[in-house]
Parts: sequence; C-alpha cells; structure tokens
Amino acid sequence: VIVMKNKIGSIIVCLISLIYIGLSSYTNILSDLGIEYGARLFTIIIIDIYLLMILFEGTSNAFGKDKLFDIIVNNTDTVYLIMNKETKKIIYLSDNAGSILGLSAKNMDKNAFEILNKKEIKQEISNWDGKNEYVSQMIEYDNPKYHISSWLRVKIFNYKNKKDQYTILEIKDITKEKEKQHILISQATDIKYRENQLNQITAKSYDVELEINMNSNTFNLKYFKSDNKYFGEEKRGVYTQGLKDILTYINDDDKESVRKALSIEKLRSHFDKMELNSVSIRYRLGNEVKNNTWLESTIFFITSRQGNKVSVLTKNVTEDAQNIREQNVLLQNALNEAKLADKSKTNLIRTISHDIRTPMTNIVGFSDSLLSTVKDKKILLDIENIKSSSNEILTIIDELLDTSKIEKKVIEKEEKDYNLLKMFKEIEDTSKEYIKGKSIKLNMNLDKNLPVILYGDERRIKDAVLKILDNSIKYTSEGNIETIRVVIRDTGNGINSKELNEIMKKETGGIGSVKKLMDALSGKLELESKEGEYTKVTLTFDQKIVEDNKIRELLNKNKDVEEFDLTGKRVLVVDDNRLNLKVTNRLLKPYNVLTILVESGEECLSILKESKFDLILLDQMMPGMNGVEVMKKLREDKKFNTPIVVLTADAVKGQKEKYLSEGYDDYMSKPIDRQELSRVLKKFLKNH
Repeated sequence: VIVMKNKIGSIIVCLISLIYIGLSSYTNILSDLGIEYGARLFTIIIIDIYLLMILFEGTSNAFGKDKLFDIIVNNTDTVYLIMNKETKKIIYLSDNAGSILGLSAKNMDKNAFEILNKKEIKQEISNWDGKNEYVSQMIEYDNPKYHISSWLRVKIFNYKNKKDQYTILEIKDITKEKEKQHILISQATDIKYRENQLNQITAKSYDVELEINMNSNTFNLKYFKSDNKYFGEEKRGVYTQGLKDILTYINDDDKESVRKALSIEKLRSHFDKMELNSVSIRYRLGNEVKNNTWLESTIFFITSRQGNKVSVLTKNVTEDAQNIREQNVLLQNALNEAKLADKSKTNLIRTISHDIRTPMTNIVGFSDSLLSTVKDKKILLDIENIKSSSNEILTIIDELLDTSKIEKKVIEKEEKDYNLLKMFKEIEDTSKEYIKGKSIKLNMNLDKNLPVILYGDERRIKDAVLKILDNSIKYTSEGNIETIRVVIRDTGNGINSKELNEIMKKETGGIGSVKKLMDALSGKLELESKEGEYTKVTLTFDQKIVEDNKIRELLNKNKDVEEFDLTGKRVLVVDDNRLNLKVTNRLLKPYNVLTILVESGEECLSILKESKFDLILLDQMMPGMNGVEVMKKLREDKKFNTPIVVLTADAVKGQKEKYLSEGYDDYMSKPIDRQELSRVLKKFLKNH
C-alpha cells in the first residue's frame, strides 16, 4: 500500500530498516528465531532492494508481472481489475475472474467492461469528489456461466503516477452475505415485532409476572397493575423461599397443585425433556376478602444463550368475564367490517374484470371473425398475433384478479379442454418474436400421432414451456433450439455437472419457477447438459385425452374449429353492448343460424312472449335486470325449456360453478372462444 500510494514513504521505510540493522546487533529479537546477524543483514538488504526495485521499476510491471502479487490475488475470493483511465484499456485482470464472475477467457475483457459500464458504477465514478480514498457500490450481476443472478460489491480506487492515471476495481461476490444479511434483518424484525406484541399482550392481559432464573434459582415478582397485589408486595430473592411465601396467599385446597406445577424440580424437568410449550393452571386465592377470586397463571419456558428462564404471568379470570364480553363485541364489529370490506373488494374486482374484458372481447371476437374470412397469409399472421397478444393480456388479467391465488399464495390447477396444436402454434409465434436479430433457429416438432384435444391446465403448461424457451433464447447466441414432444434442447454454452446440480436446487429464477409449475401440474422436470455444447430440458406431465382425433388429421383438414350447418335453428343473443352483439353475430354466421339481437333483459322477456328460440345467449352484467334475474323470471314458466347460456366477462375463478348453480345450462366467458362456441352449439343445437 505504501509503495502504491507514497514513494517518499517507501524510501523512509528503507532508511528505517537500515538503521534497524545497526540496532538489531544489540538485541536478541531475531536471534530468538535462530537467525544470525549476517543472515539478518542479508535479509533486510534484500528486502530494501526489492522495495526499491518495485519503486523504480514502473507501475505496469508492478501491477501486471509480479508473480507474487498474482499468487496472492488469485487465491482470494476477490477479483482485481486495473484500467488505464485515458486509453480505457484493461492492463490487469486477475485470473480468478473466470471462477468468481463466470467470465470466459475470450470474452473476459469485454465482460469486464460491462461491469465498468454498469449504470450504478458510472454514476458513482461521476459523483466521486476525490475526498474519499475510494467509493463502493453494490450491483446485481448476471453470471454468464452459471446463468444465475448474483450480487457484487465493487470498490473503486484512483491511482496516479507521473505518466498515467488508473482506475482500480476490487470486485467481491457478496451474494451469500446479502442473503444472510436479509435473513438476519428479517429475523431481527420478526423478533422485535414479537417482543412488542408480547409486551402489549402482557401489559393488557395480565396483572402480575413472576420471573424465575433457572441458573441462579432466583426470582423477581412484579405487578403490572398496582391495585391487584395478589401475593403481597413486589419482591425478589431465592426462588424456593419465594414460592413458599406465594403459597401462603393461595386457597388451601389448591396449594398442592400450584406447588407441584411451580416447584423448581418440575420446572427443570420441562427443560430437560424439551417440553417447552406453555402450561396454564387455575386456582383460588385463600384470604377471606378474596376467597371467591379465581386466578389463572400461564407458565412460559424461555431458552437463550444467557440461560434458561421461566415467566409466570397471572391474571384475574373472575373479573375477565366482562372484559371478554367487551372484547367479543369489538371482535364481532371488526369481523363485520372485514366481511363488508371483503364484499366491497370482490365487487370491485368483478367490476374491473368486466370493464377490462369487455373491450378485449371485441378485439378477440373480431380477430376470430377475420380469421375465417381473410385469405392473405401475411394479414392472417398479423391477425393471429393480435389474437395471441390479446389472450396473453386476458391471462394476465385473470391472474391479477384471482383473489384466491393472491390470498393463498399458491398455484392452483385450472383444467379444461384445450387444443394442443393451437397451444404450440401460439408458443412458436411468441418465441419467434424473441429470437429476432439473433443467429438462431427455432425448430418446433410435434408428433403427428398425438391427439388434438386434451384436458388439463393449458395456461400453466404454456407458461412452463415459454419460460424454458425464454431461458434457451437468452443463453444461446447461435445454433438451434428444438422442441421435441415437450423436450427443449439448445446449442448454447451448456453447463457442467456441478453447476447443473446447483441450478436444480434453486427455488428462484427460470428453472426454479418452472419446477413450481411442474409440481402444481404433478409433473416432472429433467435437466441434461454438456458444457460448451447444449442444454436439454424435459417436461413430463399426464393429460387426459378428450378426443382421439390425431394432429395429422387436423393438419389435413387445415381447420382447428368444427363448424356445422344449423339452418333453421333460432338463437337469441342478449347484451347491452352493441359491439359485443356485432361480434357474437359474426361468430354465429358460419353456422347459418337465425340470430336475433336485443340489448336488455326487458327486451328479452318481451320478445320471448311472442317468439320461440332454440338457444339463448344471455349477458350477465346489464343495466336494469341482470342475467340471473332474467333467467329466473323465464324459469317461473314451468313450460319454458329453452337452454340459457350465460355470457360474462366475470371470469374470476369460481364464477362458472356459481352461475351453473344459479340455474344456467352452460357458461361462456368473454371474449367468446370459437371452440367454446362450437361446443355449446353442438351440445344444444346440432343433436336436437
């Protein structure tokens, strides 16, 4: 440090050491180590020469060529980087940058510059006024070798000699320290919170505390309320004697049970057997004035580094009845308010869901309609992308508005029929957008003998596959990414076996989140990799086969929705939104049904008095009469047997079951899915 920062200081050190040569001949300091005077003289002269060589040899040689310096640095967990400030050239980077920062030899300088160009680092350097010896900044770092994020602490020093100026970086991986710090802070916060809670509960709920030190056999009796001195005045001393004094205040019939529960031997046995759950005892006071007073003492067992301790908290349970009644009233009021708030929250969520999904319904509906009429392939692709993006937005809305998942913090299955070919087409289209500008190719290969319609959680499966593909695209600069069944293989950097095991253990990040999804799907994730060549991820999960039609048959038909002729069938569509009516009408057109459109529940009731229909598609949220009210009004007529299907943007989890229990014959969420519409028409009209 002296050599680097102060040459004059180095000369002084050399001169002092020469003086020491003379002084040391009159002492036995080094001779105690078995070193003779000649050896001492030779050693110190060599050290001085070495210091002077470093002093005048030049900064570049001192930084870059000194083997001793390299040996010391490369055996630490800290990376050192030295850059010429004017030329912006890295003149020294310690060899351990590869193992600590995951930098490859050919890209080491480039990746090191990425650290220097981090926004936080550049800002620290620009704000540095030079008054401090160095500046320090903590940054988040994406390790290119291990494919994980870590935290680095970067210290920045400035060094200047006669010719050049240098920036010196000391980089240390502090991920584990940060995790430990986070845990400690959380624990400390939790302990403080619990301590405050305990103090509040103790002060409000109890009248007296008997604290017993098990190591010293001493006690301290103190009251929280001065007017309830059940055991005489506050006192402290030897516990065995203190217990005898306390027992004199207790009813004769209860003394023995209290003595057994509070004896030093009984208390010690709890610690010996690790039976540390709290214990409560009830008993009566024995004096004439308070012979009808009942007390309850709760015994708490506390272990710590300072030793074992017992806290006995006592309260008057005779007088607590009134307090309990008052508390029950407060609790009931709080419960009523909570229920009201929960109801308001649910109503707000439904309103938001309806208001957001309604315009999205129109976008998806018109997209579906255009898909069946437009022939231009480029326009068709654009329409497919619009529809896919719209569905992604709807998925996000559903996720955000699903209160059950928000409150339970769990992943729940949402199983239904889905089109396997359609799902993988959407995955392919989404992923191709991510690889634009990269020299890689996405190969999507589906077994043509797979069934088209399956039953399962399409959204979770799609999410899992997209997360793996996103990871592959992120770490593959050139080559191929293939999906074989649900096997994803890339030609990226690959991962060695040790790192592979570490990645599989992680609960966060791309692989960690996919593992959670696979657990929710009762599936399995397998990871295989060869360093420098490829990584392969295999997702395995069971799905029910709904229809045994094969993918090759569907590809031959070049159609993913079954459409059939329903000439002569009459369908009544009820919706207060004219644009929604227009979309529904378009979607029904390929089936050749006679469609009547009305805008309110009242119009629906009026037209049904004069005309008969084969199917009613009824919107739920309408001004005036809502869908349920209209449906129940129609059901009052015992002869009425037209099937009623609810149309609703209220797609929060659990609503389908609710509407079916109200009396609807079926349920379709907005935006109307063409497959769902085909299913409903086939169910109620094709075979009737």
